[in-house]
Amino acid sequence: MTVHVRLMPAANGGQIGILALSAPERINAQNLSMVRQMTQALQQWQSRADVVAVVLIGAGERGFCAGGDLKALYYAMTQPGQIAEGEAFFAEEYALCQMIRDFSTPVLAWGHGIVMGGGWGLFAAASHCVVTESSKLAMPETAIGLFPDVAASRWLPSLAGCGQFLALSGAAINAADALLTGAAHWALPDASRHAVIEQLTALPWTGQLSDHALLSDFLQHQLPVSHLAAGHLAPHLALLQDRHGSSLQETLSELGDLAGSNDPWLAHAAERIKKASPTSLWLAWTLQTQCAELSFVETVQLETQVSAACLRYGDFTAGIYSTLFDRSKAHAWQQTSVAHLDMSQLRSVFLMLFN
Repeated sequence: MTVHVRLMPAANGGQIGILALSAPERINAQNLSMVRQMTQALQQWQSRADVVAVVLIGAGERGFCAGGDLKALYYAMTQPGQIAEGEAFFAEEYALCQMIRDFSTPVLAWGHGIVMGGGWGLFAAASHCVVTESSKLAMPETAIGLFPDVAASRWLPSLAGCGQFLALSGAAINAADALLTGAAHWALPDASRHAVIEQLTALPWTGQLSDHALLSDFLQHQLPVSHLAAGHLAPHLALLQDRHGSSLQETLSELGDLAGSNDPWLAHAAERIKKASPTSLWLAWTLQTQCAELSFVETVQLETQVSAACLRYGDFTAGIYSTLFDRSKAHAWQQTSVAHLDMSQLRSVFLMLFN
């Protein structure tokens, strides 16, 4: 079993739904079965008046969720007749995040350790997001030939205006950064997770909208992390915020200059951009531009179409192969550089972005 689903009795006859991602050997990376288990549970709980809150957690010490199961996606792209599995995964994963975002009762996500890709998508969709001293959040998809998805085209730009940088570089931020940008509102100790969840059962839940404020107040009064590592973003916030009016090439050129920074985190971010798929960089940029005018539902619809195209394009397959199976092999990207994009080829594959 890859997701443990249970109900925990709470005060006033309420029930708290617990969804525990339970594949610690792959840092709880999601596959289609896990997505469907969570979706089914949430559908059942949404129709029950006694379910007053939902908690999302990940098993193991390494992290909440590392994203999608890349091996399963690679299999879907390379084995005859399996591409529909990949399409179903993305469509249902995005719909799951939208369901969490629209859920009527509070949803608490405990984002310890690795919170990346689709894992950050689950986390970002929750109404109450908790990080810990071990948290490491990133949307690293441009490095594997995909794009920052799970509606990140819509929510990344809201993080202190650093959406372009976070999407293009895939740079990881820590708990202090998450608090600074609004990606999370509480930082609690790793060791307190079990006690915090147990204490939820004693809250005076009502089953009404006021339960959101009830949970917020409870979290606000928990003992916070005694010491958080300094954030990476704060010293460079003005430098990393979105460059409105600049082109993708101009932005990449400016971010590329960070390779000479004395800050290793900035220099590493610049190196990630240099190695990223040119198509993925273009997709990340284009989707953020277009989705700024779309709702979350419309963003999910558009990203679903783009992900289906990515499954067939080639960069995603090459990116996973180089990442998981042969790190000595250079990425075989379809495009040579952002400066020399073959727009006719991109139009033939990603027509939905040219309408």
